[in-house]
Amino acid sequence: MSATLKDLFIYIYDLSPLDMDLLLTLIAHNNKQMTLEDLSKAVNRDKSTVFRSLQKLTGLGICVKESRTLKEGGHFHVYSAISREIFKLETEKRVKELEQSLRRILKKFEDDLEVMLDDVFDTKKKIIK
Repeated sequence: MSATLKDLFIYIYDLSPLDMDLLLTLIAHNNKQMTLEDLSKAVNRDKSTVFRSLQKLTGLGICVKESRTLKEGGHFHVYSAISREIFKLETEKRVKELEQSLRRILKKFEDDLEVMLDDVFDTKKKIIK
């Protein structure tokens, strides 16, 4: 299987296609701040759908949300991606954490597989009786 950088982002950050489109749109705009309306138009999606995706990206720490005040009163939010350098470092950190988790799982592979098989056979025995 030939994995791409996009595949890595989707896997490491659990991104949907819309999440990925928004992230790439923000990165492509060289960290210029964009409003919800700008982003909705850019990805041709409803504002409420884009808003939920932006909340996810913000929660993951790969998107920044800032409030702006209107002269007439009220406020709005603007969004930008974190810098490419920080994004790369954060992604490397997540890859290392995943690698460590997989190594721990593999160390216990045989024992855990036996437990899983015992559970399956015990369940089948109960069903047959």
